[in-house]
Amino acid sequence: MDNPPDTKSTLKEISIRKAFDKKTILLLGFAVIALLFYFILEDISITTIIRLILSANLLLLLIGSSITFIVVLIDSIAWKILMKISSINPPLSLVYRIQLSSFSYGLLIPSAGAVEILMRISMGKKVFFNEREQKTATSGEILSSVVAHKLCGLLSFIPISVFVAIAILEYFSDILENEYGQPLSEEFAVIFILIITSISIFALIIFLIIAKSPKTVKRIFNSLFGAIGRTSSLKGWSENAKAASIDLIDDFSIQFTYLSQNKISSTFALILAFLSQMAHWIAILILLHSIQIPILLDQVAAVNFLAGTVDLIPVGIPGMAGLKEISLAFFLNKGLGLTSTIATAGAFLVQLAKFYFVILVGIIVYAMSKIQVTKKDIEEELAVIHD
Repeated sequence: MDNPPDTKSTLKEISIRKAFDKKTILLLGFAVIALLFYFILEDISITTIIRLILSANLLLLLIGSSITFIVVLIDSIAWKILMKISSINPPLSLVYRIQLSSFSYGLLIPSAGAVEILMRISMGKKVFFNEREQKTATSGEILSSVVAHKLCGLLSFIPISVFVAIAILEYFSDILENEYGQPLSEEFAVIFILIITSISIFALIIFLIIAKSPKTVKRIFNSLFGAIGRTSSLKGWSENAKAASIDLIDDFSIQFTYLSQNKISSTFALILAFLSQMAHWIAILILLHSIQIPILLDQVAAVNFLAGTVDLIPVGIPGMAGLKEISLAFFLNKGLGLTSTIATAGAFLVQLAKFYFVILVGIIVYAMSKIQVTKKDIEEELAVIHD
């Protein structure tokens, strides 16, 4: 069907200006005020922060910044491998451009929804080709590869979670020792690690059962929520939780079926997802060392995980700008015993290299690309996902 004459405004390309509505601007203003309060309360010198950042070792700064783009490259290779399951085999350079563009906009416009996923699908549908069926790739085929890619990232984090748990335990133990002269007891450490390990093993077992027999997992959850629902006060919550769990199991089952179509490709994708996470930590490590902040890889894992919890707050601030710097600076300050000024300089340097610079490059790559996404494209792909 032809577009009606009055839809010209609807077909404008994804606009940064449009994304920053009044609510987003107000939230950014709140983040700036919070940042200023943090500076005042901690007596942080802005000029000292600028001086520290400008004094960074240029070679280490370039290496750390480059690794961030290598992370995007690793993710692009993994996505390309997974698309090949559906006989979609685009050039890596094209996949990388789409990955970088969508990744940047996903960081910049969280308030607009799942922008990264929707842009990857919308851009891919315009240029990807199904070689087996000799036709343009469909939204469903690309969506399957994108969600499978996300699932690989989730699966790869399960074994890493034990390492993160140990890192966090050591992080808090060091804080207690510095503050009170007494680290966490060994008994608590053993119990904590056993709990996290048990949860990780349980999650892995659940995923394996979903992959092999989703009906079994459904029966387990039905029995579990059925028992909870016997309490009248929890009956409504139990029914809703059961329905949501069944839907999630079905979604995971579909993606496991997709991954099982080519086990070798899926294994490579899982390995790349693991390497992507490690490269992310290494980039932060090198960036902080560029301004002579002595930090180890396990400390990076702990600080990054703890500071990253601020991203879970669904307020719609792009990249949680301002609040992310505060949280990262806070955990660097407490865990490493740095001054507030040095910790804040490190937080800003990491954010500049791994967030703002990536966004800038991604926007430029998207603007120079011939593949443009419209508001209508996004709405169509969103409707497909909901269906």
